[in-house]
Amino acid sequence: MWPFKSYVKFTEMDFRTDVHCHLLPGVDDGFRSVESSLQALRLLKEMGLEHSFLTPHIYPELYPENTPDRIRSRHEEVSGQFSGTGIECRAAGEHMVYQGIEDKFQKGQTGGLLTLPGDHILIEMSYAFESQNIREFVFHLNAVGLHPVLAHPERYSYYSRSLVEIESIVDIDTKLQLNLLSLGGFYGNSAKVKAEAILMAGLYTFAGTDLHSVSQIEQLKSLKFEKKTASALEPLLENNDRLWAGEL
Repeated sequence: MWPFKSYVKFTEMDFRTDVHCHLLPGVDDGFRSVESSLQALRLLKEMGLEHSFLTPHIYPELYPENTPDRIRSRHEEVSGQFSGTGIECRAAGEHMVYQGIEDKFQKGQTGGLLTLPGDHILIEMSYAFESQNIREFVFHLNAVGLHPVLAHPERYSYYSRSLVEIESIVDIDTKLQLNLLSLGGFYGNSAKVKAEAILMAGLYTFAGTDLHSVSQIEQLKSLKFEKKTASALEPLLENNDRLWAGEL
């Protein structure tokens, strides 16, 4: 694969499914208008994207209106226009881990949640401090039949480059999702170094854009990787496709 090349452009890779983005307009700190979302989807289609999970932030303290019903309703409002871009979109969510969140997830009552296929659920924490109940919450999710996917662990400043803390999270049945732009250094050198280390250690399962603006698409287009990095990234992109197909 990619013979006679020192580096591989991201645009040369098979990026068909995005598991994490903020393209649903007007619901969080991502896209604000339908027009900008459509512009982004058209540009992503040119890059080869076919499927996208729309994952608005779900955090009552900051986004009290972002209930599953409201997010699904907003998705229904724009779904016709979105499908016109040639990219199929599904509503999901990115759940902030906060004290008391366990009460939202009870055994036998998970059917209405904004999950990914296969009962996977995207979760996140503050970039500044680890959620005190993260491990208890992960255990709880697994106990009620959900499979936690921790978004962008490389961006959490309290996790060291030694990966000790990150490995401990994986060991309690948590999957990890890479932010692709982390590999390009767009969140700083520390996030880049950790992203590369986590990737080469084989600890990530999925990769996503975490797209918040049209300008970030140009950053995606500019990404290029050493061949060993591209080879390690390929299985994540394949897992994205398998997740969409319900095979994971």
